[in-house]
Amino acid sequence: MNGSNIAEPWGSLCGVRPVKRVADMLREGQSHEAIRESLRKAFEISDERISLALSIAERELVLTKDLGAKEIALYIDIPFCPTRCTYCAFASFDAKQMQQYAEPYLAALYRELELGGKIVKDLGFTVRSVYIGGGTPTTLLALELDNLLYKISQTFDLSHTSEFCVEAGRPDTITEEKLKVMSGRGVTRISINPQTIHEKTLKRIGRKHTPQAVFDAVTLAKKQNFSVINMDVIAGLPGETPEEFMETLRAVEAAKPENITVHTMSIKRASNLKGVFEPTAEAHIGAAKMLNFAYEFLDETGYVPYYLYRQKHMVGSLENTGFSLPGKECLYNIGMMQELMTVMGFGVGSVTKLVKPGRIERIFNVRDLTEYLNRQEEMRNRKEYMYTFFNQETDV
Repeated sequence: MNGSNIAEPWGSLCGVRPVKRVADMLREGQSHEAIRESLRKAFEISDERISLALSIAERELVLTKDLGAKEIALYIDIPFCPTRCTYCAFASFDAKQMQQYAEPYLAALYRELELGGKIVKDLGFTVRSVYIGGGTPTTLLALELDNLLYKISQTFDLSHTSEFCVEAGRPDTITEEKLKVMSGRGVTRISINPQTIHEKTLKRIGRKHTPQAVFDAVTLAKKQNFSVINMDVIAGLPGETPEEFMETLRAVEAAKPENITVHTMSIKRASNLKGVFEPTAEAHIGAAKMLNFAYEFLDETGYVPYYLYRQKHMVGSLENTGFSLPGKECLYNIGMMQELMTVMGFGVGSVTKLVKPGRIERIFNVRDLTEYLNRQEEMRNRKEYMYTFFNQETDV
C-alpha cells in the first residue's frame, strides 16, 4: 500500500461491497490476472487494494461454499445506548429515553419476532446465524436480556444455528450477570469495542468509560464460554495520530480476541460530527498510515482479513476490514456483505434483505422509535411480503 495511492486507493470504484464484485468475477471463472487488469482499467484501483479484495474474496468463497439457498440469518435491533457517540448515525437512543421506551419496545419486538418465526417455519428456512445489534443490546437489564434471548430460542428453531452474536460494544453496559445470561442462553460471539485506548479521544467522541474498563470487560467475558470475542478499533478518529492508533491496536491485540475489526472514520450525514469535523489532507494521509500498519501488524500476529466494506465520506477513501484468527470468522458478516443469504431484520431501523438467485429486495422498518411503536402492525404486515417474494418465479 504505497504512498502514491493514499488519496484514492479504490480509484473510481463506488459502492459498499468491492469484494462482492471480485467474488462474482471469481465465480465466473476469471483468472487473477484478468481480474486485476479489469479493475485497473475500469476503476484505477491500486494494486494493493486489488490484492486485498482478491484474498478476501477467495477466503469468503471457501467459508460460504456450503451455504444453502434456504438458510437465513436473523438480525434483531436494540436501539439503546448509554450515550450517543458523535460519529454514530444508527437509529440509537440514549439511556434516558430507554427508561421510558424499553418495556413497550420489547413488547412490540416480541410480536414482530413471533410473526417472523411463523414465516421462517412456513417457508422452510433454516436459521444459520443470529445477530443482535443496535445500539448496544447490553444496555438492557440482565432480566430483559435474558427474556429476549429466551424469546428468540422459543420462537425459532436454532438447532442448526452455527453462531449467535451479541454486540456488547460499550464496556459500561457489561456486567458479570449479563455475560452469564448470554453464555447460558447460547450466545457464541460478543463484541466489546474500545475504538481507542486514549481517554481524551473517548471524551471527544462522547464515551464516558475509561480505557481500562474495556479490558476489564474482556477479562470478565473470557471467564464465560464464548467462542469468539470481537474488538473494534477506529482509524482516523478526530485528533488522533498514527502513533496513538498503533498504541490502541497493539493493546487490543495483546488482549487476544478472536476477531479484530478495523473501521475507518466515516463522517456520516446523520452524525453529530457532520459539519463539525472536516478531515484535513494530513488526516487522510494519517488514516492511510494507520491502515497500512493494521494490515502489516495483524498479519504478523496471526490475523487474516475475512470481510470488507466501504462507506461514503470515509477518511482517506479507505475501508472497514474484519480480521479473524483462522476458523473464527463471523458468517453473518460475510453473508450480509456478499448478499449470499436472506437476512430477516427485526426492530426499529432494521432491514430485511430478501435474497434468491437473480433477485434481491429489501423491506425497511422505520428508523424512529415512536413511529415503530405506533406502526407495529404495519411493520409486521410488511414482512408478509416474504411469502410473495419466495413463492414467485424469478426472471434471471
